[in-house]
Formats: sequence, C-alpha cells, structure tokens
Amino acid sequence: MNVKIDAGQLFVDHSAKMNIVARLVLGDKQEAEDAVADVFADVANGKINWHDDNVEAVLMTCLRNRCMNILRRKSIYERVKQFARLDDIVETPSMEKETDRVTQIGAFIDSRLSPQTARIVRMHYQQRLKYREISQELGISETAVYKHLSKAIIKLRMKFNP
Repeated sequence: MNVKIDAGQLFVDHSAKMNIVARLVLGDKQEAEDAVADVFADVANGKINWHDDNVEAVLMTCLRNRCMNILRRKSIYERVKQFARLDDIVETPSMEKETDRVTQIGAFIDSRLSPQTARIVRMHYQQRLKYREISQELGISETAVYKHLSKAIIKLRMKFNP
C-alpha cells in the first residue's frame, strides 16, 4: 500500500535526528546536512516509494545509503589522490631526463586528453587550484572535476608508468 507523505512535515519531524546520525557517520556537519537535504529532496520529488507506515525506518535507511555512498566516494577520491600524483610520475635521476619527461607529459596532456580535461589538469597541478575553485571557474560540478582528473591520471599512468 502506498502512503501519502507530506515532505515538509517529515522534514520538521525527522531532520534533527537524521542530522545527528549523518554527522556521526560522516564526521562533517556540512556533508551531514547535505545528505539529509538530499534524502528530503528525493522524498519531495517522489523518488522514494513508501510501502509501509514506518516512515522513520525508510528515511533512516535512505540516509544510511546516502552516507555510505558519500564515504565510498571519499575513499575512491583519497586512493586516487594518494596513488596518482603527477609529481610521482617523474622518477628519473638526472635533471635533464626529468625535464624531458615533464615535457613529454605536457605534450601527452595537450594531444591525448580532451581540451576540457587538459585544462582541468593544468588548473589543478600547475595553478594549484582546488576542485571547488576549478568547478566554480568552469561552471561544472566538483564531481565532474574529479572525474576529469581521475581519467587523466589513469591515462598518464598507463602511458608513463605501465
């Protein structure tokens, strides 16, 4: 049986408890608030189907899943960040070889990556801009910045660190 739900009243009734739970799981106030807001956005958009009258259990399950997805994404991001730094690609002992290698990497970035991906790589590694700064400047999401960088790093590692 589908249950008629008032998203506004649900938010009033459950958001405080959900924020506490999300904060405990995620360890970050802003991420917790975002996760709770995402769950209520799904409720308001009808993306959550209600098949019983235990609304709190459904909301908490949705929140748990949202938090786990955030933690999983963070874990992937941290692994990519740890293992795929452009600085680590250059491993040759002589300065001349290092300069040649950096030139090869630059040429590879310009010729083998899309213009958008090449621009994001240069903004992040040469200009030292954070994901948020890049996303704001280019008008794309931080997730898109992350995806461009991770694809570029994979291609660079395959080419220069097989």
